[in-house]
Amino acid sequence: MATGPALDSLQHFHPATRDWFRSAFAASTPVQDEAWASIAAGQHTLVVAPTGSGKTLAAFLHAIDQVFAERDGDARRDPAAKPAPRTRVLYLSPIKALGSDVQRNLQVPLQGISARRSERGDPSVALTVAMRTGDTSSSDRARLVRHPPDILITTPESLYLMLTSQAREILRDVHTVILDEIHAVAGGKRGSHLALSLERLDALLQVPAQRIGLSATVRPVEGVAAFLGGDRPVQVVQPPSQRQLELKIVVPVEDMTDLVVHGPGEGRGAGARTGSIWPHVEASILDNVMRHRSTIVFANSRGVAERLTARLNELHAERTGVEPASEADAADTAAYGSFTGSTVNRVTTPASVIARSHHGSVSKEQRAAIEQALKSGDLRCVVATSSLELGIDMGLVDLVIQVAAPPSVSSALQRVGRAGHQVGGMSRGLLYPRTRRDLVDAVVVVDSMLDGRIEALDPPRNPLDVLAQQTVAAVAMEPLDVEAWFARVRRAAPYRTLPRSAFDAVLDMLAGRYPSDEFAGFRPQLVWDRKTGTLTARPGARQLAVTSGGTIPDRGMYAVVLPEGEEQAGSRRVGELDEEMVHESRVNDVITLGATSWRIDQITLDQVVVTPAPGRSARLPFWRGEGIGRPAELGQATGAFLAELEADPGGAGEPSPALLARLRDRGLDESAISNMLALVAEQQQATGALPTDLRLVVERCRDELGDWRVMLHSPYGRRVHDPWALAVAARLREQAGIDPAVVASDDGIIVRMPDRSGTPPGAELFLFDASHLRQVINRSVAGSALFAARFRECASRALLLPRRTPGKRSPLWQQRLRAGQLLEIARGHDEFPILVETARECLQDVYDLDALDALMLRVQAGQVQVVEVDTAVPSPFAANLLFGYVAEFMYEADVPLAERRASVLSLDSGLLAELLGEVDLGELLDDAVVATVERELQRLDPARHARGSEGVADLLRELGPLPAVEVAQRITEPAQADAWLQALHAAGRAIRVPVAGAQQWAAVEDAARLRDALGIIPPADVDEVFLAPVLDPLGDLLGRHARTHGPFSSGSVAARFGLGVAVVDVALHVLQEQGRVVRGRFGLDRRAADEITAAASPRAGHEWVGTEVLQRLRLRSLQAAREATRPVPVQAYVGLLLREQGVLWQNVLPGGARLRDSEGVLQVIEQLAGLPLPASLWEQQVLPARVPGYTPALLDELLATGTVLWVGHGRLGDDDGLVSLHLRERAAETLPVTPVQGEDSPMQQAILQVLADGGA
Repeated sequence: MATGPALDSLQHFHPATRDWFRSAFAASTPVQDEAWASIAAGQHTLVVAPTGSGKTLAAFLHAIDQVFAERDGDARRDPAAKPAPRTRVLYLSPIKALGSDVQRNLQVPLQGISARRSERGDPSVALTVAMRTGDTSSSDRARLVRHPPDILITTPESLYLMLTSQAREILRDVHTVILDEIHAVAGGKRGSHLALSLERLDALLQVPAQRIGLSATVRPVEGVAAFLGGDRPVQVVQPPSQRQLELKIVVPVEDMTDLVVHGPGEGRGAGARTGSIWPHVEASILDNVMRHRSTIVFANSRGVAERLTARLNELHAERTGVEPASEADAADTAAYGSFTGSTVNRVTTPASVIARSHHGSVSKEQRAAIEQALKSGDLRCVVATSSLELGIDMGLVDLVIQVAAPPSVSSALQRVGRAGHQVGGMSRGLLYPRTRRDLVDAVVVVDSMLDGRIEALDPPRNPLDVLAQQTVAAVAMEPLDVEAWFARVRRAAPYRTLPRSAFDAVLDMLAGRYPSDEFAGFRPQLVWDRKTGTLTARPGARQLAVTSGGTIPDRGMYAVVLPEGEEQAGSRRVGELDEEMVHESRVNDVITLGATSWRIDQITLDQVVVTPAPGRSARLPFWRGEGIGRPAELGQATGAFLAELEADPGGAGEPSPALLARLRDRGLDESAISNMLALVAEQQQATGALPTDLRLVVERCRDELGDWRVMLHSPYGRRVHDPWALAVAARLREQAGIDPAVVASDDGIIVRMPDRSGTPPGAELFLFDASHLRQVINRSVAGSALFAARFRECASRALLLPRRTPGKRSPLWQQRLRAGQLLEIARGHDEFPILVETARECLQDVYDLDALDALMLRVQAGQVQVVEVDTAVPSPFAANLLFGYVAEFMYEADVPLAERRASVLSLDSGLLAELLGEVDLGELLDDAVVATVERELQRLDPARHARGSEGVADLLRELGPLPAVEVAQRITEPAQADAWLQALHAAGRAIRVPVAGAQQWAAVEDAARLRDALGIIPPADVDEVFLAPVLDPLGDLLGRHARTHGPFSSGSVAARFGLGVAVVDVALHVLQEQGRVVRGRFGLDRRAADEITAAASPRAGHEWVGTEVLQRLRLRSLQAAREATRPVPVQAYVGLLLREQGVLWQNVLPGGARLRDSEGVLQVIEQLAGLPLPASLWEQQVLPARVPGYTPALLDELLATGTVLWVGHGRLGDDDGLVSLHLRERAAETLPVTPVQGEDSPMQQAILQVLADGGA
């Protein structure tokens, strides 16, 4: 029974709860004692403790006890009343598997407390628990709304979806919110998204919910507490940790540079991996797996996890004598089809497995089965990525193995914490480095783990893309007051410093502040009434927020599923594959996923349909992804460790006893120590100095082509090196006029430069004025591939790139294409919020510019030295740099440098057209297609008519100013045109202006454009924000006209806007240079009669058309042409054949006369000349059917006069034979060639020779 502090901490609980806890546990933990005191006081509480400290129960027990007490009070007040179901406790998990785990584990305290209550005679109370995630079926979601559970388990994304639907009603009575593994989301945009969801939740509640955060060891604790509470005070509970770690670094070979060719003598195909350390690592890992009951092996990527799983199973099968396949299957492995991919990364799945892989691309059903198999002891080993890193209860795991240095110290602590997960348990872990350089990183990570030095979280500040998404979602549920929403947003920690200007810019974007023709495809989602200060949703906003919400980037993955009807239980889903992997696969390929082999039966637009293929040779899958860069502070620790090795008085050859003791204390075995010290000694010998936290080394050497490689050795990681490399590349372009190849990695930067006269650059290439460096990076980042990739993700989060078909895969290449188009448009608007957010994300979240600035200042102050060295061959530390460099450029297209720069050249397309002979493209465009497309673009097609006042607002925004009568032609209810226009005018969203002498209606966003381009004075009541000057007002108006019309002339546009033809023509030429319109002849002559008269507006000798419109016209015209040439039905062909052969009664001669008498017979023989048919058929069927009144005498006459000849082709029975008929005048063309019997005689050969020479 608990004593002392435990008794005090339990005093707040109901007696039944106390009794259960005392019977289940010997004592409460310090974490539980402090947490219960804080929670009972009603404070928002952050509980920080390592894995296995009991913090999850600490959060739940008080909430459960509180719900029991409420239900108990209700039952005592009215025993007969049935309590109304209310959700009181909301538990948020960053991963679904953890939520499932908690749901299962909660049954123990719930059932235990209920049993104690029953023993005590308390009223019967049964608390319910339910889970809602993206995997929950629609029927279960509906049931959850009808019968809300007492405790709801969900994820941040599902909470957002509930808040954006009627399901939010069940959350109105929540009094406790538990955020588990809060450190996993607080550092990224997923946390920013969750913070706003929590604020939206509080807005629903009468009393704000108490927030309880659970976190592993994290730094800074104050930052995570602020994230949890927002602008509310938070009590931090973080008692001293008693967690025990036992860590070892294992190198299974004596010398990592001298590997035996055939590995350890085991493993099918080991000999093929010449000089690889992997066979040794795999054998050692398997030895450790066999010595323990349960083991989790962590890898840093899904591809490595799959490969290692397959090799462990193969190796285990060979050791135990289990054959992987039958003889027939084994024969299959000898040869592979031409579409089965590489024969290198292939494995054969044994009949039984010792390991299975667990990662995000394995289906949830498969993952759950794997987790249960490990817990139950049916599976000895799981090879996982970060999917098992968080607090999932995997049972009594004995050992954790990490392959390669983990990505961070905090990640390593989470992973090792899976072993000995129980309270007071010992966590045992082994680390297997892949290379000697990897060994150094592993030592630093272990050292930091044992000393408790973890990386600091650096959450995003004011992410505007997340704000845009949550704003649309919130407004979709109810109108919002702008000031109230701004205040609500600023309560969330990520937005505590949000400037009002940035907030307004996001609202401007969502409300259609950028209405130029380029942005027309991105319709506004909100209406911002600036007079009343309210936000209301436009039609479709809620669906958009639900179908395209969330912060996790869409990578365009293919779902791997079983055929319909073949699933055993649960979902058909098996997992998912990378788009590139699928594009390299074919039907009947066999792949492995989760240690199971699958044959590809079908590849659709968004799915790969598979069936099991046990025992077959299979390809290992791969996934493309971004590597996680080493944090700068971990890099500094790496540099400090290298400095410690360098300063050792014994040197690397004979290390001092103190150094050896320290390394052994950090878990290095003798092989690890000898390999690491050998690497350090070789590097010192090659360069004379090591890169440390206080010294950077610049190494120069020549490559195989004689060009220079300049390498900066630095330990500070990619977040520092990537922006530094960007600045180096910009300097070389500006100063040397070359397009440099610069690649950054965690260990430095490598630059390749052509061999030129003079000394190659050295340290000065990398040294910048700290005050100027950030400006260089700011200018350079916008043109980088990183910026384009991040812009796509930001635009998607901001709902600017909605999923075209919700629930279907959106191909990554299509996402890139659409994002690229939007990026090109946005570049013309510097204040566009998503451009600003993308720059902020690159410069703040991806790059660590603060660390780079600090490093440059230390270099300038002389605190960090820069050493130059020339080497004949790359040094050992350069191996990693060069490997990354080769990987970066191995698959780059072989494009000459001059062609890469072709984009800066301009070409006079008019001159080119004259040289080539300008073609009237109207001859290639179908007139009907042009008319149809014009009606569609102008919304005149009934299917494209606008609906309601919001539809009219879209019309004015898309088409520009329109008279009321033309608006009526484009809406579903023409009689309502005036009413809807007046409603928009009253709301300040439409204005009435004179255009070309006629009163027209225009969107209020066009006020500045019409003023600056056409000289139209805006109405006096237009808000100032809509009167700000725009960059190219006339270009915007003309571009929109081109986008919404078919081919047009300068005169027609000039008449529409009341401008001179010359003014319009000049502006259109500018648009042509920008690639927005095309000049040419698009059927101009055919439409000349419809043009405006020359007196009113002179007709130019050319036309214009929008680039995208021309593309649509070409495609549609091509489609129409193909339709016109589509094969006719068989019946039509037979009818044509009969008519042409003269068999049908209506057949006539070309002159119009009927086929009769001998002339008719000659016509038929001409058509059928040379065709052998039975003689009886000619007389009885062929000729009578074609020549009315035919008699045999007609043919006999023609044969007798020699007009027609006949040739026999053999007998058919006794009284018939094959005969062909020929006209004498064409007999040479139709008579069969008589085969020559035998060789020519000498006389014949001589005659032929004379004839060939022209003689006679």
